[in-house]
Amino acid sequence: MLPRDAYIAKMEAQLMGWAHELAWLRSKATQVVTRGSVAFQLQLAAAQGQHQAVRHGFETLKNSGEARWNALAAGLEVAWKDLTA
Repeated sequence: MLPRDAYIAKMEAQLMGWAHELAWLRSKATQVVTRGSVAFQLQLAAAQGQHQAVRHGFETLKNSGEARWNALAAGLEVAWKDLTA
């Protein structure tokens, strides 16, 4: 695992990138008016929920002390892998 500061910087950059991607997808979703758009909207909402859960876990991790770092980082890694799968 990366040192704490490097790990935080890496995750902040990826979360910001995903937030921009989700915003782009939301803008495209408003332009889509097809039968498949309902399924797309549901998938987008699920992705946004996962993003928010990972963001929340990441903020908890950032604000944790060194003693809790390893335990929280391990849990966040699992959520991170689910989000990127």
